[in-house]
Amino acid sequence: MPIDRSLLRRADLPKAVALELSSRNRLLPRRWDYAALALDSSAVETWLRPQLRRGPSGRNASIVFADKGWRGVRPLHVMTLEDRVLYRALVELISEALPERLRSRVPIEEFRRAPLGVQGTQYISKTDVTAYYEFIDHDVLCAELIAQTGEELAVDALADLLASVLCRRVGLPQVHPSSDVLGDAYIDPVRRRLLRRGHAVSTYSDDFRIASPSLGEARTALEACAMEVRALGLVLNERKTYTYGVENYQRSLTSFADAEQRLFADDEAPFDGLGFLDPDYGEADGDAEAPLMLGTSPLGSSVDEDEALATGDEEASEEVNPQRLRAAQRAWELWVAEDESEETQAGQDAAVTQSLLGRALPALGAAGDDGPLTLLSDLLRYEPALTPQVASYIDAYSQKSPRARTQIRSALDEAVSGDILSAWQAMWLAHAAGGLRRARSRHGHEDWLAECAADGHDGLAATAAAALGRIGRGDPDLVAAAVERVGPEWRRLAFWGLIGLDRERAEATADDELDRLLLTAAAPQ
Repeated sequence: MPIDRSLLRRADLPKAVALELSSRNRLLPRRWDYAALALDSSAVETWLRPQLRRGPSGRNASIVFADKGWRGVRPLHVMTLEDRVLYRALVELISEALPERLRSRVPIEEFRRAPLGVQGTQYISKTDVTAYYEFIDHDVLCAELIAQTGEELAVDALADLLASVLCRRVGLPQVHPSSDVLGDAYIDPVRRRLLRRGHAVSTYSDDFRIASPSLGEARTALEACAMEVRALGLVLNERKTYTYGVENYQRSLTSFADAEQRLFADDEAPFDGLGFLDPDYGEADGDAEAPLMLGTSPLGSSVDEDEALATGDEEASEEVNPQRLRAAQRAWELWVAEDESEETQAGQDAAVTQSLLGRALPALGAAGDDGPLTLLSDLLRYEPALTPQVASYIDAYSQKSPRARTQIRSALDEAVSGDILSAWQAMWLAHAAGGLRRARSRHGHEDWLAECAADGHDGLAATAAAALGRIGRGDPDLVAAAVERVGPEWRRLAFWGLIGLDRERAEATADDELDRLLLTAAAPQ
């Protein structure tokens, strides 16, 4: 149903449009079409407002399954620009009336260390919810939001939007700041009830930390937590439920950071892999006036897949000093030497190695190290969850020299010739291929791009079409067919590719003012 006009008047659409065009889902490649439209977000907002006012909101979202390695896959819901803007604007409007603690999160390190500040603590329990964002009940969520804010009109509009986008009345789109706000509000009754029972609990999204004075009290607290999340239609993740003694918990907080610091040991010192991750390794081993890091911030201190697999916003071309390069090379050596058995890959050492490698790859690319390129297919096969970091490596390495780009093209030709890529991985490689300058001769991966544009998942087809348009090599008929075939969530990305291949045809087939804005934004300077 159309959105009530009073809601549109209150909602900050200009802000929502600007943020949606300029931000990105860290698990999906940047959208070239959105980057172009972001140059004139006010014009986009002018076009979008009457669309929301007159037409129904909510189209079925396209789903891309992002690899999580041995942990399975994560469904990513890709919405139309109209629905993304409306989602952000409605949640922003509702959140203005939420309590302060639900409008913004404390830093994750503060959350992790909170139990250590509870007097008398002897044991600390940690747990989280299985597939949390997949099973949030919309009716329960709406009841909580209305109780907290009184924004019935906005909450009802949000419920209609979510039901239409997700085709069901449970779940939230993952990896979106608006979903974080809603998710925190949904789980907060569990925190409140545990506190009223006398348990010292802290929460960060669906992660729990509970401080207890005895082991028996810790077990009681976990049972209470399990009961309360069940009341919301959820279950705790048994694989991620642990109870530590205080000293062991404190040591676990630095295991990842300690591993990163060990990579910066003097070249003369023997490097024994991750053998130092034992009870006798303390913080004194990693003491330094200023911590040395592979990235721009310290590595998370526990196995947190969201953080471990996030792609940072560091410049791919940044200079890498010798210390950082050597540390990145050691992380690479660790991964090359690692046992790929299922038993090893399920352990903490493998999780640490994966996280170190994810941070090392962009640095290796920026330094011109071709090691990962020589094993590109193995990386994609054994570490599918690191595909975004592999793409960052390719982007950084491609900027080093013409020879580097030649090497990348050959590696891509080999990588796409097999049958190992998921649609999500293929999207990242298609995006990386679109970042290369056009070669004098045609390459196998360019034929692969054409195949993907002709007959692939909508997201892959649109990304491949855009990549062909960006390098200026492809069949305009094929890309035009992709524009027609893919869903509305992806159509403008494919249309952006058509502009690059046949601007006259794109001008003749523009469907609306937003298409014409894209044509203007993509005009040669």
